[in-house]
Amino acid sequence: MPIARSIVPAGLLVATLLLSACSPDTPAPEPLRTVKLEAVGAGSAAAASRFVATLRQEQRAELAFENGGRIAEIAVDVGDRVRKGQVLARLDAEPARLRLAQAEANLRAATVQARERQIQLQQQQAMFEDGAISQATLTSAQVADDSARAQLRVAESDRALAARALRQSELRAPFDGSVVARQLQPQADTLVGQTVLQVEGQGQPQALATLPSSVAQGLAPGALVRAMRSDAPQATFELRLRSVSSRLEGGASVQAIFDVTEASVPLRSGDSLLLALSNESAVDLSVPLQAVVGQQGEDAVYVYDTKVGTVTRRRVELGSVEGERVRVTAGLQPGDQVVTAGGAFLSDGQAVLPFRSASRLNEAGRP
Repeated sequence: MPIARSIVPAGLLVATLLLSACSPDTPAPEPLRTVKLEAVGAGSAAAASRFVATLRQEQRAELAFENGGRIAEIAVDVGDRVRKGQVLARLDAEPARLRLAQAEANLRAATVQARERQIQLQQQQAMFEDGAISQATLTSAQVADDSARAQLRVAESDRALAARALRQSELRAPFDGSVVARQLQPQADTLVGQTVLQVEGQGQPQALATLPSSVAQGLAPGALVRAMRSDAPQATFELRLRSVSSRLEGGASVQAIFDVTEASVPLRSGDSLLLALSNESAVDLSVPLQAVVGQQGEDAVYVYDTKVGTVTRRRVELGSVEGERVRVTAGLQPGDQVVTAGGAFLSDGQAVLPFRSASRLNEAGRP
């Protein structure tokens, strides 16, 4: 009996503890927040290793008349070969010839007037020395002579401009090449500087590419890159970097010019190329824009600690924005696991659960 008395109270104690544990007053633990992670430096270099470039000729020009007028003749069409100095188009030259004739007549009149004023000044000077006229009269003759000389110089300039306008009524090829575009037709009226023809040279083509500034920083003139035509990716050839622009385009990219050193496929101006740059030129770290959280003027990201299963808020320094990503210049190391979304709802030291896709969960459940 004494043993029975000791057992009954123990059973009651266990039951009481179980009931208290199931009491509705005890709050249930909050579920861990699921977050998506990205390893810094993983996958970004491959995505940034190919860039689009456009082929063009080093020698190229958009030809326009220096003066407006009616086009009398266009002697070439698209695809025609041209030689340096060849006449490609002409304006109606009659207005220019009339202006030249007028300028020559004005020049003759100004020449005669200047000679007369010079003779008068010489006469007035002699009379002044004899005391026949006053200083004021002599000064007036000097002013008239100076004015006539100035008008003569104006007339000479007008005549030179009129002669130039007549010469410029012909459009000539600036170099050997071919016509690639014809913008106007004969009998059309053209404005000053309006493009009539586009011509390109026959030299080695160049490739113009727009590169992220982070990639361009790793390139030096003379560097070789592999390229391929977008419609013939199986045939690759080499390009040599000629120069990189010092000006940023859109705050994040620069233009680079490459020379074609060899080509295994025919290349034409306007062809689209794909440049395959070495991964070494994309060493900068970057994260998605949505991974960055800001507070009190400081940029930060949440880094996941795989050992303890928590996230740590880490301050970072950002660089240029490239598409949906931003460069990180300080604060992260390659391989860091960064929370890519939802960082605004996290706190420093919070326990989280890394997101795993359904396919990975199924693989993990297989024996």
